[in-house]
Amino acid sequence: MVIQTSKCEFLIVDNERSDGCVFIYSDSLEELQRFFGSSVVEFSSNRDWKYKILTCKQEFANALILMVKEINYTDFFQDRLA
Repeated sequence: MVIQTSKCEFLIVDNERSDGCVFIYSDSLEELQRFFGSSVVEFSSNRDWKYKILTCKQEFANALILMVKEINYTDFFQDRLA
């Protein structure tokens, strides 16, 4: 799954070795650290995604909540919602 914010994109991939964890890939070290500060950032071997972390699904859910809270709803047009 890809999640796009105003500053970067995140690729979320299931970790087949651990049910409770996912890999998060991004090209932005700053945004990975901002949303997943307690996770260790590593360089990724995937050329499209420079950095990766391994995090538990609960921490991923907490980061999603922060992302939703940062949405600027004034950027949406009312006619698109109709």
